[in-house]
Amino acid sequence: MSHDQQALSQQAVTQDAMQSFANASDPRMAEVMSLLVKHMHAFVAESKLSKAEWLAGLAFLTNAAKITTDERNEFSLFSDVMGISSMVDVVSQPPGGTPSSVLGPFHNHDSLFRANGDDLTEGQPGDRVWLHGRVLDVDQNPIAGAHIDFWQNADNGLYPAQDTAQDPQNLRCKIVCDETGGFSLLTIRPHPYTVPTDGPVGALLAASNRSIWRPAHFHIIVSAPGYVGLVTELFPSGSDYIDNDTVFGVRPGLIVDIKPCHDLTIAKQYGLTTPFNEVAYDFHLVKKS
Repeated sequence: MSHDQQALSQQAVTQDAMQSFANASDPRMAEVMSLLVKHMHAFVAESKLSKAEWLAGLAFLTNAAKITTDERNEFSLFSDVMGISSMVDVVSQPPGGTPSSVLGPFHNHDSLFRANGDDLTEGQPGDRVWLHGRVLDVDQNPIAGAHIDFWQNADNGLYPAQDTAQDPQNLRCKIVCDETGGFSLLTIRPHPYTVPTDGPVGALLAASNRSIWRPAHFHIIVSAPGYVGLVTELFPSGSDYIDNDTVFGVRPGLIVDIKPCHDLTIAKQYGLTTPFNEVAYDFHLVKKS
């Protein structure tokens, strides 16, 4: 086959594959799948992908499926380390709201609802942190009844999915905000940690000589009827790796200071001595169009 014939054959395969989605019941699905085919075919052609490399890629996806569970999603981690999760955040983030960040592989849909203001620490090691704030719209109006979905790692740097000694609900909860949009909880200072390296994504990072570290952070999902949901993280300032996050999740508007607090009422509520650690942060949601 001549060079010109090969080029025509490539174009025909791409056009036929794109056209195969033209009759999808959902027009958006047709658009997305057609573009996915177009750019994936372009990648194959530009990289001159060999059959051996293609098979290695399929094996990678197969191994990712084998290691994925309800508590640990290797595909989510793959999306994160490739920067895809962050790109989706950037292109889909509505203007005016709090910056979004990556979901990560350890979100659990089964987190239990706890009372607003609960102590999540339950006697475990770690520096106590009072995390509180409000959920507001972009005009600073409170969003009563907004939901907070919170999770983080323990003092050993591990999530429950990585550490069988932890209760599956450790340092995670859902909270309903009060009539002022206010929320609060007592937790511990999070720690930098390595992304899971026991699966195909870890092997990819090792082969690429890439960092496996994430800076310390709190995970938070904020939602309310009529508003665009927010998946984000809060990063304590000064954390190691804050300038070299392996999943590209740090945003300037999400870096927070852990400050000393002398509020005697809060200290009494949680049995703390003053000063204790405080993080105050308001989330802003954008109304759905």
